[in-house]
Amino acid sequence: MPQPSARDYDRMLELASALLQSPEPKAAWSLIGRQLLGPLLRGDVFTRVDVDYTRSAGRMLDIEPEPAARQTPPGSDVHRTIIAEHPLAVHYGRTGTLAPLRVSDLMPSRAWRRTVACATMREVFGTTHALGVPLRSRPFRGLSVQLADGDFSERDVAVARRLQPLLVALDRHERHLARWREVSGGPGAAGAAAGLGITPRELVVLTAMADGLTAAGIARRLNIAVRTVGKHQENLYRKLRASDRLGAVLTAQRLGILPVPRSGEGGDAGPRG
Repeated sequence: MPQPSARDYDRMLELASALLQSPEPKAAWSLIGRQLLGPLLRGDVFTRVDVDYTRSAGRMLDIEPEPAARQTPPGSDVHRTIIAEHPLAVHYGRTGTLAPLRVSDLMPSRAWRRTVACATMREVFGTTHALGVPLRSRPFRGLSVQLADGDFSERDVAVARRLQPLLVALDRHERHLARWREVSGGPGAAGAAAGLGITPRELVVLTAMADGLTAAGIARRLNIAVRTVGKHQENLYRKLRASDRLGAVLTAQRLGILPVPRSGEGGDAGPRG
């Protein structure tokens, strides 16, 4: 399989740098969509979806460009025919595998164009071919880049495979940040964190510290290096004026950045496992 060019790698690094500076995952996914439709891949439509194959139901999380988003806005249901009959959906739903694939990797193009799923995809998105990039298998979340005409090249598949770890890491970060929002100490938590210069990534690490995870456990949860976890912890200690993880968690609880555990819930922030 062809490998991405040096220019492709430069673009991936530029994208990674932009994502690190993005304050919100939602803005980051919009940026990814624009990059996958332009400099990195030659797509016409970008989508990111959640699918529950046990219920044959799915939800649109993101879609680019704007005309497609007006037609099928984020939050709308994924068409049931696409979930049940689209070759990529059937493959990922049955196998749980995570390899980026094109429709043509699973079915000859001539046969695909005669299917109801292809007609539905053309009606909903105005496209005929798709390149799928799974982000997780159970429950399924993934993205696709779609073309109105023609098919994706081997080079496109190679770029998608190189980008996939970055996209998986962003998806995981978004889910853990959403969890912090659910358990945070109140509506002023985000303001209190921002006032101290605590970044969204550091909030995710702080929440994991409050869960009692060791640095190694946090690294596994976020799929990052232990050394990176250590850097985030150092930043948190400095910003919270704490000397250790327990002090950082207690200060965050006092400031309303983290919830104060109710009686009987523990919450000593000690390492676990």
